[in-house]
Amino acid sequence: MAERADLIARLTDLGALDATETALFQQAAAARYGLGISEMKALDVLMREGPQTAGALAVKLNLTTGAITGVIDRLERRSIAARRPDPSDRRRVVVEANRETVLGGENVYLGIGAAFERLYADYSIEELEFLARHVEAAIAITREERARIVADGRRTADPAGGESA
Repeated sequence: MAERADLIARLTDLGALDATETALFQQAAAARYGLGISEMKALDVLMREGPQTAGALAVKLNLTTGAITGVIDRLERRSIAARRPDPSDRRRVVVEANRETVLGGENVYLGIGAAFERLYADYSIEELEFLARHVEAAIAITREERARIVADGRRTADPAGGESA
């Protein structure tokens, strides 16, 4: 039992350390591109998921509409993203990553990607499947807990600085 508890404690500590190192890496990568972390996360969503409305992007990044407007403006100034008419409803606007600009420039993620490929090279298919399941579950837990914290913050926020019931 003590061995299990020790391993769980170690995994908890390693998870926290991994989260910190990932956040610091993302911050360094963003700075290398002359962007803030919100711009990098917005770009990540646009590259992975495709064009988004500003509202959808704001929800995914937990930003206000005013904040996401600033993020999009900064991405546009760098020619990394652009506002375009929504092909399904030309009255609306979507934000789209400029893949040519993004993929044509320096990619600070290549080094870490190669390092992880080397790490995974000696893992069996079963080990990789386990790791994939673990990471997917960890992402789901983190997403749920983030949503809970955000929802709790909205319920207890008071403009005067206090808490409401």
